[in-house]
Amino acid sequence: MKNETIQRPDRRAVLARCAMAGAATLAGSAAWLAPTSRAHAQAAARPRVSLTVGYIDTSINGVGVIAAANKLDLWAKSGIDVKLIPFTNGPTQIQAMAAGSLDIGYVGGGAIWMPASGQAVLITPNEKTFGDFLLARPDSGIRSVQDMRGKKVGVPDGGSGEMILTLALEAAGMTMKDIQRIPLDPPNVVSAFVAGQIDVAAIFSPLANQIRERLPNTVVIANNKDFPKTEFIGAWVASKQALASKPEAVQRFLEVWQQVNDYRLKNPKEVVAWASAASGAPAAQLQGQVDALEWFPSSQILADNKSGATRQRFVTMQELFVKLGRIKTPAAPDAFINTDLFNKAMESRK
Repeated sequence: MKNETIQRPDRRAVLARCAMAGAATLAGSAAWLAPTSRAHAQAAARPRVSLTVGYIDTSINGVGVIAAANKLDLWAKSGIDVKLIPFTNGPTQIQAMAAGSLDIGYVGGGAIWMPASGQAVLITPNEKTFGDFLLARPDSGIRSVQDMRGKKVGVPDGGSGEMILTLALEAAGMTMKDIQRIPLDPPNVVSAFVAGQIDVAAIFSPLANQIRERLPNTVVIANNKDFPKTEFIGAWVASKQALASKPEAVQRFLEVWQQVNDYRLKNPKEVVAWASAASGAPAAQLQGQVDALEWFPSSQILADNKSGATRQRFVTMQELFVKLGRIKTPAAPDAFINTDLFNKAMESRK
């Protein structure tokens, strides 16, 4: 076997290659860090703003947005000094806005009647939900809406359960007079249904999920998907005072929201985990909410704003609330829907 001399690499050449590799690595790192650096530079270039933001702490659409914004450090990057306040529902946030103690909040579809009656301004749709149901007990003999005549129907006042019930009755050529309407608080709908005190529940998720878990043979009579022309849209809203006195701050909130929105579309399980850790709500419950909704990409919302689709979604909901008697004097669409700030926020982030 021929002996071969192992050539030692030239030390200066090795050092030169290492220097070149190091420079390349640093350049790559700089490129990777550039967006964050630019974001901080942009935040530093703009005066800081202050906002008080409310959210529902058991809703993936509320606490999920807040938890993701916190984890991604988006408040600081957008130059926002934020005060975050948890709520249990949407209406109390609207009341806080009226009292001047809240700038921005999240409301589910059942509370959209409040901005639609002029009490706040919708600044972006958040989700379309499919989590509202008419459920019949397995032993009730009810298999259709027509079978509900004369039956006891438990429904919370003023929420999306009432909305799904109204749509289903109307489609069947019926009214509330054709049933025994039993107004109940949401948790009591579940207990009354399981105990056999009512025949039908008009209820929303996650409570609808609880009923179906406890009575697996529960019959689904109607769901949002049966009424595609009336979408149940949850939304982020701003007080009229905030829009008048600090529109720049509201726009920056929307910049944060848009980044969270597109992040959660790609990373829903991560956002569920963050929301669960932040609120204490069970991850399975939050994931159940995700499974029963649709989030819109920010680019789609921008296109819908320009085409008028966003406006029409909310006007259609307003018309339903008029039928329900929740709204006696409908607000003009321009008075309760603001798409301009969303569009400006998208432009600002380019």
